[in-house]
Amino acid sequence: MATERIHRLFPVALLTLLLAPGSLSAQALPAEQDPAGPDRVGSFITIVGGADSALPLALPDFRGAEGTDPVDGEALHAVVQRDLELSGYFDLLSPDAFLEPVGAGVALGEFSFDHWKVPGAVALIKAAWTQVEEQLQVDLHVYNVDASQEVLTRTLSWRADDPRTLGHRISNAIIESLTGERGVFDTQIVAVANFGQGKEVYVFDYDGSNPKPVSRNGSINLSPAWSPAGDKISYTSYRDDNPDLWVTDLRTGRHQKISSWPGINAGAEWAPEGGELALTLSKDGDSDIYALQPDGSIIRKLTRQYGIDVSPTYSPDGKTICFVSSRNGSPQLFLMDRDGENVRRLTHRGGHNVAPSYSPDGRKIAFAGRDEGRFDIFVVNSDGTGLKRLTQTASDDEDPTWSPDANHILFTSARDGRGKQLYLMTADGSNQVRLTNGNGSYSNPQWGPDPLGRRSFQ
Repeated sequence: MATERIHRLFPVALLTLLLAPGSLSAQALPAEQDPAGPDRVGSFITIVGGADSALPLALPDFRGAEGTDPVDGEALHAVVQRDLELSGYFDLLSPDAFLEPVGAGVALGEFSFDHWKVPGAVALIKAAWTQVEEQLQVDLHVYNVDASQEVLTRTLSWRADDPRTLGHRISNAIIESLTGERGVFDTQIVAVANFGQGKEVYVFDYDGSNPKPVSRNGSINLSPAWSPAGDKISYTSYRDDNPDLWVTDLRTGRHQKISSWPGINAGAEWAPEGGELALTLSKDGDSDIYALQPDGSIIRKLTRQYGIDVSPTYSPDGKTICFVSSRNGSPQLFLMDRDGENVRRLTHRGGHNVAPSYSPDGRKIAFAGRDEGRFDIFVVNSDGTGLKRLTQTASDDEDPTWSPDANHILFTSARDGRGKQLYLMTADGSNQVRLTNGNGSYSNPQWGPDPLGRRSFQ
């Protein structure tokens, strides 16, 4: 762990500081290394993983310009607050502890850092907003309170009818200024949702909000998967009375059936470069994994040993496929080269391990394993070492999927007695939070790609 790059320590839910508790390390970065762009002031707060304390952060109300509707400012603030809470990195201070007088400004020199040191804030977020024609514009400031120093100043704007998107972008800028790595708050997820009218595929914001239907066929739809570019979603649908593989183009709304062999056409996953999909077909009696062209034509058969082979998922470099097989009895995770050769067993503990998901850096695989009569979320290193349980409740926890930055895992659970809901946790299993509100039930979530791309991990 000590040899890993510093930003790889950020996934843990609770943050400690490099210096003594309650302090920040402000370090000057050369301009060419500055990850936040030209509007940073050159001060960088370094935070690393720990287990005992989160970063104390103050997020006062955003200051609206004269004549603006306060509802818009409240909406922006609520989105940012929720994002920062879900990140698991921060201890947001209660407004009851704020000492700053009404009327204090947001820019450096317009307020006193002493008012924020007393309640214990280590980082401070201030923002002023206004509406310019049909857009909301926000002047964002991030401060290191202990050093009385500005970490970030940036102006962001977006359509006035969509404050959620602007709020997520504000949160991304805050995360980047405090960790050096861009946030994932503007990403999306796909999942199967049942709102009482069948199991349909929906796209959601990363936090389970803002559902948009994809399948719309009134049938049973399962196992949605994003194309690498984020412009298509594949899924298995029973709309024509057989579990066929369909692809929906999100740009055009066109639905296309690409694999309709007799029997199952299920669990498709896209290769990282988008040139093929792996899925399970039972057209010859046994359930085997095949590689298909995006148009549905078969490239090759990947598994040939008797037993049920399902749930293929490509490693980020596209060289390896992890899948589930019952060839040795109970379902376990196996690895094989992309061409189907060099098959080896990955998991050996537990009697029922399913739903593998590679971390974006390729180092770990999350999966659902049944233990003590229920499913929990586990992670294992891609070489089979380091097995770790992340969840342990009285209910089934299933369907893990990684965020594009490898810092969080989304999963489903019925632990609150409201049917299966979407939950989020940091990659070490901390800060487990329910995202959805109990209306409907959810399954098979998959986190979508970062719309701006992401630096590769070394």
